[in-house]
Amino acid sequence: MNKTLSLIALFLFAPAPTVGVLLALHSPQGASGTVLWIAAKVWLFVLPAIWYLFIEKQPFSLSKPKQGGVFVAFIVGIIMFAVILAAFGLTHSTLSPDLIREKSAAFGLNRPLVYLAAAFYWIAINSLLEEYIFRFFFYRQLENLLNIKWLAVILAAGIFTLHHSVVLSAYLPIMHNILASLGIFGAGVIWSGLYAKYRSVWIPFISHAFADIAVFGIGAYLIFQAA
Repeated sequence: MNKTLSLIALFLFAPAPTVGVLLALHSPQGASGTVLWIAAKVWLFVLPAIWYLFIEKQPFSLSKPKQGGVFVAFIVGIIMFAVILAAFGLTHSTLSPDLIREKSAAFGLNRPLVYLAAAFYWIAINSLLEEYIFRFFFYRQLENLLNIKWLAVILAAGIFTLHHSVVLSAYLPIMHNILASLGIFGAGVIWSGLYAKYRSVWIPFISHAFADIAVFGIGAYLIFQAA
């Protein structure tokens, strides 16, 4: 793969996750805001696929886990699930459920069915799309550009963390965001490392889904149960 193409791809698409989140959080209500949000999603998820197929001229792939790793993915996912719950147990007394409810209500997430639908989307679909963009696309470009796997793993995790830190800034105080972002960076390193080893997005996706289940379980508790 041409290094110049990798550099151009990163320049065009690496800022897209953060820009998309900013548009979703701060764009005007109504049709114009919706159009901006959809445009950002298309830029993030559709154009990299076109780039892969027609600019890089690579064959279509379902990224099957031909090199194994499924068992490892489940073990890593279960550990992540437990770590997230343990971290919440240690810090939950410093969180403000009222603030989280207020922020969630702005997106309709204070309604159980809406929250359940959102949780399903983020766990089953969005986490897979994130593996496709952050691991399959961004990591591959960085690996090709740098020829140093461990550095590509770290930088891909950094792009991943920046995106999520912007999201969390709308819901968490700055110190909680910093702590959460450190955890997200660690998870990003693990998932990029899993992709680097097994060359399939399905391997990091499995453990990613476990982590998201824990996060949305905590969110449900804070929004619907916590006093």
